[in-house]
Parts: sequence; C-alpha cells; structure tokens
Amino acid sequence: MILVVLAMLSMLGIVALAIDVITLYSARSETQRAADSAALVAAKMLVDAGVTGDPANAALQGVARTIASTAATDVARQSVIAGRPIQAADVTVTFPNSGAPSFAINPQVSVTVQNANLPTFFSRIWSRAALTVRATATAEGFNPSNSSTIVGGGVGVPVIARCVKPFIIPNCDPTHAGAGCGATGATLFDPGTGAITNPGVAPGGIIGAGFDLISSCGGTAGLCTPGPPDASPGPGGLTLRYYPASIPAATNSCPAACGAGTNFENDIACCNPTPISCGFTATLPAVNQLPVDTTVNPEAGSIPAKSGVQCLIRQTPGNGQDNLISGPPLTYPLQIEVGGNHPLAGTVLSANDLVTTSDSLVTVPVYDGAATPGASVTIIGFLQVFIDRAFPGGGGPKAGEFHVTVVNVSGCGSSATGTAVASSSAVPVRLIHQ
Repeated sequence: MILVVLAMLSMLGIVALAIDVITLYSARSETQRAADSAALVAAKMLVDAGVTGDPANAALQGVARTIASTAATDVARQSVIAGRPIQAADVTVTFPNSGAPSFAINPQVSVTVQNANLPTFFSRIWSRAALTVRATATAEGFNPSNSSTIVGGGVGVPVIARCVKPFIIPNCDPTHAGAGCGATGATLFDPGTGAITNPGVAPGGIIGAGFDLISSCGGTAGLCTPGPPDASPGPGGLTLRYYPASIPAATNSCPAACGAGTNFENDIACCNPTPISCGFTATLPAVNQLPVDTTVNPEAGSIPAKSGVQCLIRQTPGNGQDNLISGPPLTYPLQIEVGGNHPLAGTVLSANDLVTTSDSLVTVPVYDGAATPGASVTIIGFLQVFIDRAFPGGGGPKAGEFHVTVVNVSGCGSSATGTAVASSSAVPVRLIHQ
C-alpha cells in the first residue's frame, strides 16, 4: 500500500506538470498566431503606404511606420492568450531595415507579442513567480524592382501574380519624356533590372499618374490586329495602348452579376486564378509568356472591354463605382470612397465612406514594349492600377477605353532567375521569419 501511495503521488505530480506544460504550449501557439497576423497586416500597411514605389521619400517612410505600428497593435489586440485579451503594452513593433536603402523596396516589420502574467495551476508549489510567453514574427512587403542590387549575388527575384487582368501593356510611361520605349517616351521600369524609371509620386514620379488605357487593335469583324506600342495623346488625353491577352482557361471567381460574356470579358470582370510570372516561368505551374488574343477586338461587337470593366467596378447602373481620392498628389494610405453600387453600401458601409481596398484595384501585366507584339510576349513586370471609370458610348475607339490611376509599380526585368514570390498582388506580402 505504501508503494501504491508513493506511485500515485508521483503520477499526480507528473499529471499536474503536464497540465501546466500543455497550458504553456497552448499559450505559445496563441501568441505566435497573434504575432503572425499582426506582422502580415503591418507589412500590408507598409505596401499600402506606398514606400515601395516612392523609395526616396523619408517623410512617407515615417508615416508608413506609424500606420503599420497602429495596424499591428490593433490586430494583435483582437486575440487572446490563455483567455486574457492582448493589451497594447504587450505588442512591440520594430522595423529591421528601417533607414537602410532596401527599406523602401522590401520594407520589413517585426512584431513581438507577449503575456507576462501567464496563469499556472500546479507548478506554483515550486515557484509563485508569474510566467512569460513571447513570440516574434517578421513580415515583408516584397517589390522585385531592382532586386538584383539588394539580393546577395545580384540575382533578380521575380513575382507571380494571380487574378491578373487581360490587358497587356507595353513598358511605356505616357506621363514622362525619355527614351527606351520606341519613339513614345520613358519606360515604366528598366527592362533589364526592373528598376522603376520614375519612382515617387506624380508629377515627378509615376505613382498617382492618371491616363487612359485604350486598345491597340485594328482589324474588322471583332478580330484584333496588334499595332505598334504607343503612349501618346488620344481621344481622352494621355493614353497607353494595350493588347487583349489570352489567359489560360480556368474557373473564374465572379461577382454575382458578372461572368456571362466571352472569356476575355470574364477575365476582366472576374478573377482568373492562373498564376502569371514575370522574368521567368516558375513551377506552380506559372506562365511568363502571354499570347495576344487576336480573336477579340475590345472595341467591337459586344464591346467586351467596356462591359467587363463596368461590371468589375460596378459602374452601372448610374456611376456607382468606388472613387479613389487621387489628389494630386496621391496620398497614402489610399483613400477610396465607397460607391453607391458597392456590395456593402447601405448596410455595413455608407456611400462616400473611406476604405483602403476595392474591386477597382487591379493588376495588369507589362511586356518589354520594344516592338509590335507577335504571337506572344514575355512579361517583365506588373502595374497595379485603380480603374476610375469606363467610357460610355456605343462604338469607336472610346468603346474600349477606360481611365486608370497608377498605385504601384513592380518590375522584374528580363533577367530574374531567383525563387519566385507568389501572391494575388503585384507587391506580395509574406512572412519571412517566425
């Protein structure tokens, strides 16, 4: 009986210790999840603050750090550790590469979350000191532009984007003079390194610049005969000509009112999840060469470009699309006014409420733009733009025209060979340490 009693006491001690150890492990997992979520949101705020497209703006970087810290703290406070809500004092936000040249291109943020008063149960017989659990996560907003000068060994790093819209645009900047885009002016980014040619906010830079996208298709009977790349004054002012892309068929994710047209129209109004890479073809599978869709003319027949864009941004009925407060200058974080046709307007949101994301924010692929495209073109970067409106009208050049404002530029160049970074955005956000 004595041996049994001693054995039972030992077993009870082990069970008691196991309960506290499980409590510690559970609290550690909750702490790590909170840190991960906060770091990803903070990195997204750095991207939304525009630091990757305006690398020389020290004041903007200071604003970015402030809003990223606020967002990280707010998100972390939505979580609990061992039943105790996380407090603002439990969250520490730092910026590992703040002030370094790479901060503006690949801004990083580290978030540490802790609970310094973790409850224990049976281990108090050995010590009544409170236990502390702590976790750290580091996230990055990755813009591949000129990444070969930042990554060790001079290796350019490409990105892979999904839900890319089927508008192939040349590497031409319609808002600045320069050389490198045929006879049309400046490039958007260096075709070799992907470095942004005119970084910063308009009018000096490309961020916040507004212009019209209009199709570069000749031909009749709804067919497209591609013309030379062009960025010049057009029917609506400054224009950049695009080519319709034939993206590999996939099951699109569509808003309820969209998805009833041609494949080209559906790829505009919906989300085609086919991964599109720049720089080289990665293994997802992904493609970095897009064929020009010569079977469709965006301006002809059912006017697929206008129909797809209007459905995507919910322009009809009326002018119910969201509105970007674009200045000039464009301010960060983005301020987007909710339109009358927004799916949450009249319920959670009211018209003209401010949000930071919208279906009108889209990613379009960019090719080198040196000549008229052939059967296919190699993608060397992406533009993230806000579609302000599609032009009304039945036919003619303006039927395929819509106005955009540049929000982000992401250039891979033609020599990127590193491991690709995948995302649904032109500037991905990823955890790099936890």
